[in-house]
Amino acid sequence: MSDQISIAEATRRVVQVHPSILDGIKQGIVNYSALAELIRDRVLRLANRKSVQIDAIKMALMRYAEELKETRKVLEANISKIIAGSELELKNDVTVITVHQHALINKFNELTKFVEGSRFFQIIQGTKTFTIAAHQNLLPSIVELIEEKNIITTNKNQSALILISPPEIIETPGIVAYVSNLFATHNINITQFMSCHLDTIFIISRKDSITAYKLLEERILLFREVLS
Repeated sequence: MSDQISIAEATRRVVQVHPSILDGIKQGIVNYSALAELIRDRVLRLANRKSVQIDAIKMALMRYAEELKETRKVLEANISKIIAGSELELKNDVTVITVHQHALINKFNELTKFVEGSRFFQIIQGTKTFTIAAHQNLLPSIVELIEEKNIITTNKNQSALILISPPEIIETPGIVAYVSNLFATHNINITQFMSCHLDTIFIISRKDSITAYKLLEERILLFREVLS
């Protein structure tokens, strides 16, 4: 690298590619002297310098930490308000099928009949496929429409956990990350994720649905209590 950047900027960039370090800084559990020693060589390479004082990196880390903590406070406050203002719905008996894109082209008019009066029906488009999440009662009719040969995968015994949030969710980052992390820490896998305006839809295995519902409901009630 021919151009030099500041030690502070190089330190930020090194830290930014390590989520675990970022988490530690945000939580305030990092030994800045030890971290400065750890990343010193990478900071030197990125800044295109031959030497640097450890204290310079340490100071850059501490300043960056203050910025991250302030950003985190604002983000957490916004997330708390959105979660507190949200409601939950759980739809069981969901099947998810992925089909070749050509199988549904020119058949959207026929698909609309599945939406009317259905307990659950969602469709999302990928680059080469469509994924349909629907109540299992609709599966025979959907298969008949698109033909078995066009189905790539079928995932039965799923549930749809729907987070219905206030309009502010549209401009508030971090909601999906918060819920995803909540589920991940409890070993709950999200098999599909969908979003429709104020509805955030997490498709999960039915065996995990009650646990996931309780986890998210507890957070909603907790945030409501704290904010009240």
